[in-house]
Amino acid sequence: MAPALVLITVVVGGAIAQAISLSLSDWRGIGPVEHIGLDNYGSILSDAAFWDSLLLTCLYAGASTVGIVAIATLLAAAVSANVRGSRFYRVVWFLPGIAPGVAVAIFWVSAFQPRFGAINEILASLGLPSDTALLAGRHTAIIPVIVVTIWAGVGFAFLLLLGAMEQIPPSLYESARIDGASAVRQFWSLTLPLSRPVLITTLLLNFIWAFNGFAIVWTMTRGGPGHATATLPVLIYEWAFKFADYGPATAMAVLSGILLVAIGAVGIRVSRSAQ
Repeated sequence: MAPALVLITVVVGGAIAQAISLSLSDWRGIGPVEHIGLDNYGSILSDAAFWDSLLLTCLYAGASTVGIVAIATLLAAAVSANVRGSRFYRVVWFLPGIAPGVAVAIFWVSAFQPRFGAINEILASLGLPSDTALLAGRHTAIIPVIVVTIWAGVGFAFLLLLGAMEQIPPSLYESARIDGASAVRQFWSLTLPLSRPVLITTLLLNFIWAFNGFAIVWTMTRGGPGHATATLPVLIYEWAFKFADYGPATAMAVLSGILLVAIGAVGIRVSRSAQ
């Protein structure tokens, strides 16, 4: 194990050191690298676009995480209770999780088309307004992106939570039923408390994945209209590969990494206390 750990430490540590070095420089992709100290960080922290993007990313990741974990928890609770067809649902609900993010996004972009998309057809059948171009609206474009992120993320969270719930001794539920506890009371008093460590881990993992999520956002909206869906990974991509300004882009990536490490540390501490 020791040589493998040394190799991983060297590779990961080298990449981090290179990123930090590039974030302290002015480099356009060609020519010599000019080190300029903390100027990139100063310009980023005074840029309103960065803060708008960071706020949007937190909202997007938070909403996606809450949706994913809430749906996955209910699905896992239903399957662990051996509802009819639970073996079939174990496979069906996990399938979206194995599809590539780009393919998922392309499919859903067509579904959200205002004229021939399946979503507006469903809305029309329910008697609701059906000519809304959600992806084209500055205030609505993020909604389909969140919905698709939830749809794609439920499967993996479902498996994690199902594994935790199936570790709960059946005798506890039998005792609860003998005491007259309803299914809802068993869920609140047994399932959720005994699944709490995995639940917290699932929340943390999904927040980090959504925070770093790029494929679905970029494929569905390219960060638009305007910058209405320009999350931090999209902004970093634009600065690096659209404007060829690698210094500020790498500085944003470093700040993003520091923020996620801090969130991860808090999440691990909370998870340990829950155990």
